[in-house]
Parts: sequence; C-alpha cells; structure tokens
Amino acid sequence: MTSAYEDAGKEYINWCAKMDEFLNIGVPWIMCQQSNVPQPMINICNGFYCDNFPPKNPKSPKMFTENWVGWFKKWGDKDPYKTAVDVAFSVANVFQFGGVFNNYYMYHGGTNFGRTSGGPFITTSYDYNAPLDEYGNLNQPNWGHLKQLHASIKLGEKIITNSTRLDQNFDSFVTLTKFFNPTIGERFFFLNNTNGKIDTTINLQVNGKYFVPTWSVSILDGCNKEVYNTEKVNSQISMFVKEQNEKKNAQLLWAWAPEPMKDTL
Repeated sequence: MTSAYEDAGKEYINWCAKMDEFLNIGVPWIMCQQSNVPQPMINICNGFYCDNFPPKNPKSPKMFTENWVGWFKKWGDKDPYKTAVDVAFSVANVFQFGGVFNNYYMYHGGTNFGRTSGGPFITTSYDYNAPLDEYGNLNQPNWGHLKQLHASIKLGEKIITNSTRLDQNFDSFVTLTKFFNPTIGERFFFLNNTNGKIDTTINLQVNGKYFVPTWSVSILDGCNKEVYNTEKVNSQISMFVKEQNEKKNAQLLWAWAPEPMKDTL
C-alpha cells in the first residue's frame, strides 16, 4: 500500500489501524506485506521463503500467511513449478527460526470458472501444483510429504513455543537450532543446510552424526533421533492421468463466435 500510494497509503494504513482498535473485537489484527504497520497491528510475511522475515515488533509472533507453493500461469508460458521438497524446506525453515504459523497459498488448487483472472494474460487456474487438486484428489508426493512434516513439527510444538532457542552455526551454510525447556527437560533440534550444491555430515558428538542433503532441513526429536528431512521423500509418488469420459468425435471441429454482452454497470 505505502509503496504504491506513498504518504496517502501511509495515512490509509493508519486509518485502518485506528478503526480496527475502535472495533475492539478482541483478536489480533494482521497486515500483509506492510513493514511499517502501526501498533498494535502485526505485520506478516507472504512469499516463497520467510525464514529471514523480522516482525516490526520483536514481541510479535512471526507468521507466514502465504507460503507460495506455485505461481500464476500466463498464457503461452510453462507451468510454474515448485517441488514438494522445496515447499517443505520453506516451512521447516520458518519454524526453525522462530515462526509460529504457516499457511499455504494454495493448499487446495482450483480454477476460477468466472470471467475474471488474476491479471493481464493470466489464466484462470489456481492449480499451483497444490497438495490437493481442484477435484480434491491427493497430489503426491506433495500431500504425503507435507503431512509427514506437519506431524514431525507437532512432536515438538510445546517445546518450540515455550522454550529457550539457541542457534549454533557450523559454517556459513549449516545451522543447528536447539529448543530446550529446562522445566520439563525436553529438547527439540532443527539442523539445516542452505548450501544449494553440497551435502554435509554434522557430528553432534554424543548425539550422533547426521547426513544433511543440500538445501534441506532435518528435524531431530529429543536431539538424537532424526524424524524427518525435507529432502528425503518417503511418501507415495504417483501421477493422475485425466481422460475424457467420452471418445472424441473425429469430425468435431472447433469454432468461435462473438458473444455480445451488455454493460452491466
């Protein structure tokens, strides 16, 4: 808003914040892509990766409200494609570095069957290679791989959200994040490798050695048991082949005709 409308946009954002406070509905208000949000609004992140996103208020939760698993498709262009392992990497990285919320855009793909699209030369598809297609079919391995990731993060949800976090850098690409709750004596680790070309093996001494593939995150339950790695796909891999329920008529020819429409406004 502010980048497009400058001072007028800033005034509008402040007006929105004051109106929200006046309504006093009792729940937090969030604003997407607004780095200069007025308090007590919470600024949040949309994008392909948000692990380095800092909320304006250090006491605000770090939230990933639009994790883009794909992108718009333009007429004549190739399908934008993001792999299941890269989507999983973006999610695990956010929770490793203090995130508390992740939302997929899209999780359930689909098509806009109306007469409008998301912009010039953009098709009406929101398929996005999402975990569920527009008919509700499972898109594997995306659906299964992310389901396993969610279950792995849930193992440590109480520790992640109620503990002390400590980052240990092994080099410029490898970071070990330790979540430790001394009250209950439980630990939960994330080990990531952001090098896009080289795998690595990390020796955690008494907690064992761990092979971390390139551009991946390992999740360690209790700091000594790997329960998940974003690059290691164990879920089903399958492909749907869509066929018409009737055979094409060899004599069927396509044609187009103008369709006059009255202005509805």
